Amino acid sequence: MHLLICGLGSIGRRHLRHFRALGVTRIDAYRTGNATLSDIDQPEPDQVFNDLDQALAERPELVVVANPTALHIPTALAAVRAGCHVLVEKPLSNTLSGCAELAEEVRTRGVVLSVACNLRFYPMLCMLQEWVRTGGPLGEPISGLAHFGTYLPDWHPWEDFRTSYAARRELGGGAALTLVHEIDCMLWMFGPAERFEGIALGKHPLGVDVDEACAIVIRHRGGALSTITLSLAQKPARRTIEITFTGGMVTCDLLTGRWIIRYADGQLSEGGLPEGFDFDHTYRDQAAAFLLAIRREDPATVSVDEGIAALKVALSVKE
Repeated sequence: MHLLICGLGSIGRRHLRHFRALGVTRIDAYRTGNATLSDIDQPEPDQVFNDLDQALAERPELVVVANPTALHIPTALAAVRAGCHVLVEKPLSNTLSGCAELAEEVRTRGVVLSVACNLRFYPMLCMLQEWVRTGGPLGEPISGLAHFGTYLPDWHPWEDFRTSYAARRELGGGAALTLVHEIDCMLWMFGPAERFEGIALGKHPLGVDVDEACAIVIRHRGGALSTITLSLAQKPARRTIEITFTGGMVTCDLLTGRWIIRYADGQLSEGGLPEGFDFDHTYRDQAAAFLLAIRREDPATVSVDEGIAALKVALSVKE
């Protein structure tokens, strides 16, 4: 099997490592040379191209799009038109322009396109999603609350955060787009949005020209509400998801791996991740699911339409 990775920043290297471990025999890379991550001690591709057309002319079967967000759609379109299955890093884009065209090309050519939302492979959230969508011990779902607060300057110590894609509007940065995982998670659990509204923090503690923090409220078609708060300017970091049911609530701490069930009668139940589980495993399992999807063995991937739905919600954030 032949894979092409577009972009060799930290996430591109992570994809390279996992697909290599899963047995992909040839992994090439298309790169512009603008990545700030050093190549020293990093997994190496088999061949490197500086021209996308030349890389696609090698006829890869799979393409991973891991370049800056603003380049996702043109890169994915080129790959789909070359007949490749495509895994696009989140978010699908920083604009809706080109998204409908991409979706139509995917349908017309019969390829698989998946958006990389690895929270869907986090064990506690898989359990919760099952309870919300099919029923569980706590009754009917009422609402969800997702929060992810992190500190952008700490993400990539090897670069000035102000030049990173997450801090630059023209590359698709900002809290709502960069941290879109939580948006996708609420849509995955509660279903499509009926109404939604987003608002950005009215100040810029990091001094960059993007939404550094935001809040989003969604009313889902089934009637449930979800609230999402996201920040690139928070220390210490916190990442939690809380789901309220008619018979109690579940709180998951994604950083510690612990969960607490609070029953309506006051009883508590606590637990944690399976022994040996590491957050990096979500990326591994996502890659494995993508390989299954292209073999038509398992549909458990995030479709282009789901990627567009999450993008629409993220783009509702107004400064």
